[in-house]
Amino acid sequence: MKKLFAAAILTMLFFSCADPQKQEKELLDQVIAKHDSVMAKNEQVERAKIQLDTLLKTEVLANNDSTATKLIKGQEETMEKMEDWMHKFDAENKGKSHDEIMAYLTDQKKQIEAIDKDFDAVITATNNYKKSLIKK
Repeated sequence: MKKLFAAAILTMLFFSCADPQKQEKELLDQVIAKHDSVMAKNEQVERAKIQLDTLLKTEVLANNDSTATKLIKGQEETMEKMEDWMHKFDAENKGKSHDEIMAYLTDQKKQIEAIDKDFDAVITATNNYKKSLIKK
């Protein structure tokens, strides 16, 4: 009985791994999940950018603080990367072979992960800068 059960499990694992559509869907789901988490960071960066823009127009940073200006530029560039990636991303992949789809999605996953790291860096730099303003 145990051998039959083990054989059934191994067979299921073999066929689930060998199912190209399932592999494609799983990889696409990973890309979409990363996209969704990055979008939340995009909103956070957008709010931080608005805050810095506002500070530059007030007495707090009336001397046109260069650090804030650089941070805003970095925020804008990172948000543009995300926007570019979204416009170019093709979730349908019609007419492509399994190997082409897997290669494309693997590349897209790497790209969105790099954008995620860019967002993390921008968020950290912005938070550190805002903390430095509080200490002044």
